[in-house]
Amino acid sequence: MIDSIKQKLEKLNPLKSSDYKKAGVFIGILNYGEYLKDPEIIFTKRSSLVSTHSGEVSFPGGKWEEGDVDLFDTSLRESYEEMNLDRAGVTKLGALSYLISRHKIEVHPFVGTINSKQDLVANEEIEVIFSVPLSYLMNIDNAEFHEMERKNQKIKIPSWVYNEHRIWGLTAMITADFLNICFDAGIHSDLDIIRGQYDY
Repeated sequence: MIDSIKQKLEKLNPLKSSDYKKAGVFIGILNYGEYLKDPEIIFTKRSSLVSTHSGEVSFPGGKWEEGDVDLFDTSLRESYEEMNLDRAGVTKLGALSYLISRHKIEVHPFVGTINSKQDLVANEEIEVIFSVPLSYLMNIDNAEFHEMERKNQKIKIPSWVYNEHRIWGLTAMITADFLNICFDAGIHSDLDIIRGQYDY
């Protein structure tokens, strides 16, 4: 599985960068012990104390800051700050093409494995840390699809509910992109249309 994910991510053609501020998020695949048979992905639910995305499910990560080596470093620094993720237990597999959030942030998702048990502890920005089995996300029966209009075009995007946590919006779009590229999941999403509307 790991080699296959790396190979598929390496084949992606990078998008031209925009002038928007940059952020890095981490798609962490639990890849040890019981998770070797059915890997799970880590998500967080943001607390009511944060000014943006309060109560929303997201991947750990955040905006690039001076001192970050690159955006992958940003994603791991923020993952440590938000939930005490030890980067020593992480193996980078690659990156997905970025998506631009509704707040005009260029969000770069990085994919990696978490290879050993972590002492994950949420900081004040995070209400809950939870993980979802890949098998659940890839089962098309577990996805809901929503129609929305973007620049006069109707598009469909997925969402999931797992143990009362709703994965939707940008996080759901990143999740679908990850599943489709790395596992050929066939989850309908109109990300090509969305990316085609970007003004560089």
